[in-house]
Amino acid sequence: MSLDTPSSAGVVSPDQHVSDVTDAETDRFPEPRAHGASIQNVLNDLAPSDREKRGLDRGTLYDHAVHYWRENVEDHEREPYVAAEPFDADWLPEEGRYALVLKSSGWKAGYGTGDDYSQFYEHHLMLRRVVETKNGHELKKPPLALHVEVQPQFRDLVYEDGNPLECPHGEGTRLEIWTTWAEQPEDAETRAYDALRAVYGDVFDVDDRNPNSRRVAKAEAHVRFAHEKMGNVVETLDQSRQLVAYGGESEIEAHQRRQRQGYLEALVESDRWDLLGFPDQPFNSALKVYRRKDWHTLSPENSAYHPKLEAFFAGVERGELPHVSEWEEVMDHLRTMCATHARWAGLERSDLVEDEFFDGALAPEYEFERPTGRKHMLRQRYEEVATEVYREALKPNTTAVYDLMKVVAEHRGATYDKLVEETGLARSTVRYHVARLEDAEVFVKVEENPVLVAFSAPLAREEASDVLEEVYPDDTPEDRADRADDRREARRERQERRDDDLDGEDEEDADPDASGEAELGFRYLAHVEASAHDLAFLRDRAELGERDVRVRADELPPDLR
Repeated sequence: MSLDTPSSAGVVSPDQHVSDVTDAETDRFPEPRAHGASIQNVLNDLAPSDREKRGLDRGTLYDHAVHYWRENVEDHEREPYVAAEPFDADWLPEEGRYALVLKSSGWKAGYGTGDDYSQFYEHHLMLRRVVETKNGHELKKPPLALHVEVQPQFRDLVYEDGNPLECPHGEGTRLEIWTTWAEQPEDAETRAYDALRAVYGDVFDVDDRNPNSRRVAKAEAHVRFAHEKMGNVVETLDQSRQLVAYGGESEIEAHQRRQRQGYLEALVESDRWDLLGFPDQPFNSALKVYRRKDWHTLSPENSAYHPKLEAFFAGVERGELPHVSEWEEVMDHLRTMCATHARWAGLERSDLVEDEFFDGALAPEYEFERPTGRKHMLRQRYEEVATEVYREALKPNTTAVYDLMKVVAEHRGATYDKLVEETGLARSTVRYHVARLEDAEVFVKVEENPVLVAFSAPLAREEASDVLEEVYPDDTPEDRADRADDRREARRERQERRDDDLDGEDEEDADPDASGEAELGFRYLAHVEASAHDLAFLRDRAELGERDVRVRADELPPDLR
């Protein structure tokens, strides 16, 4: 097996420092395009003379938003309410007709306590495109999206449990701005202010904005690439997930599922990308591969048929979000993450796909520092997997785990039904061994219907296949089939003996303890497909209780009886 593949990846062991195995070299790749962005603002538009007032007459932008809703919308049944149509701004595409719609939703704070608690509402302004139809027109969300949340920021508000609302950047109006295709945070803010003025008028002053409140809540950078490369990219992300987790000291969230010929989505989130050689950051970031749910119904000529590789900002564990002045540092990190994984997956400029906002192969060149040493780290990671496979395959007195791994390796993944059929093991035994090997990161369960059991990565499967061949070089499929038949026959005979024991037992002469053992199915360790280590594993997982395992105490040392 060769490690010189475009998707080779690696890991830093807990007793190694990143610098021992990683370095960086200057590389170039088409620049990943900025996508979604979210910027927070607080307008300190509550005048000192109005701070003692109660209600909605304090003159803030939020107060104006509530009065507008009461005068124009009045009823939630009328939401979303068309507040401005047509809406025009110089940042909108030249073609098309646009509108702003308004709706409200419950806010996290209000007045009062208990039965007297009265919840406040936040107000949402959203950009929509007006699409003409034969029956009139429809309002649809455009690719260039905008969503502005207008929220109250008053210290006399309380949460439903009675605790006061936190106002870290002072009182007034809080704005949560969401948009797409914003190259700078100022782009998002300008769009939000234009929308607010179009609906509420010139009732606020940007000079009231608290400079320290301007925080980055979302940032993304992506490339769109050819469908044929989906497997390479997903494998690369999955390797990074394993490698960062193996390096330890990180929180990993991963989700994968398959559809048709490849993964529909892969997601990896961490705050320890430095374990792969990226510069350490004071925030979490993540990578994902995704595309439209109905992509398979589209033509390959449609850009939406092809997936995206995206790196995105995933928040902070503690402290404040990055300030807008740190936007370039955040975006540079995300672009480096995206471009590096594209390189590791073997993507070339010619593999990129143009769409409405991304220039594909014609995108400008981006220079970045790509971590090296990945092949060395990958080799180390899969040597660990190979060692675990070797240990499991050579378990004394049983070939059960060997047979399970052999089936999964040969079929490149197998359902529980397939594993039961080809090994002859009971389903409960199969589930038990799969759970152990999943905990050891040898197996993963792919969320299909039915669930598919597979090796943790294609390279892990190849490594495991080599090891399994070495362990039993003369083993054949016929040998495995014979063992499966023997297990089924042995299980049938055990069941018959249990039935005979219960049928022939004289109730008056029966020993209570013996009867209980027969009814509960107790067996000697030599007669079950498990070792003492296996029983300890199940006990630790609380799958065996205190009354499920008995020990012959007279053979134990006196201090352990």
